[in-house]
Amino acid sequence: MATAVLMSGCMQMSSRYVKGTEYDRALMMYESGRLADARYKARSIPKDDPSYRAARKLLEDINAISMQLSRRHLEMAEDYERAGIRSKAVWEYSKALEYNPSSILARQRMEVLTDAMRAGDAPEPQEKKAQAPPPPKKSWKEEPEDLANLHYLKGKVYLESRAYARAIEEFTLSVRIVPSYMNAKELLERSKTERDKAVDKHLRKGIAHFQNEEMELAIKEWDTVLELDPSNRVAADYKNRAEVIMERLQRIRENQASSDKSSL
Repeated sequence: MATAVLMSGCMQMSSRYVKGTEYDRALMMYESGRLADARYKARSIPKDDPSYRAARKLLEDINAISMQLSRRHLEMAEDYERAGIRSKAVWEYSKALEYNPSSILARQRMEVLTDAMRAGDAPEPQEKKAQAPPPPKKSWKEEPEDLANLHYLKGKVYLESRAYARAIEEFTLSVRIVPSYMNAKELLERSKTERDKAVDKHLRKGIAHFQNEEMELAIKEWDTVLELDPSNRVAADYKNRAEVIMERLQRIRENQASSDKSSL
């Protein structure tokens, strides 16, 4: 949250933002993922403004992406609801509404689940829900722009949730399909930078625990590193060393316990 606020502040203080037109500012908000702010800014541009038509086109792009993001969160919410994980379902429905405030389904399901959680009702059994077939998934067009957009949107969702390895994978696919697609390259680099910062943080914490002979805590930190960067050999090697030490300590304890028993 603090990072997002800092980035927002940096963007608004940039010379491009200060010196740019209202359309330039709307475009910057759009490129940084602030869709609601970009929509509001683009809508405020009057018809007599030279950039009015460009702003209308930008609005179309914002609305298209917002609808797709809303559908993705709606699908996630339905999956959580089927699994009986209400709190997650409510959060996903709220995100669907954030991107598409006119979604009646998302609003109704969020209200129903919220009321049920307040009343303490038990979740509906999965077996009962399984009787109703899931709605058919809409197929994506096999066009480069559509595929690049799909991976781009997925990358933004993963980046927002700090699943950096998945975000990097999706943005890489988007750039591979359409090299100049929106700001995919910029978000790819940002994902790598954020991942590297997180990896360094957890790697250092793991080493500190290791040096203090806190092997279980160290392994947890290195597991986090490997989730962020599965190919990180430093974390993998440290984890293997810690596991070997833990096994040796366990054998020493077992031998000591056996020795104590035999001496009685």
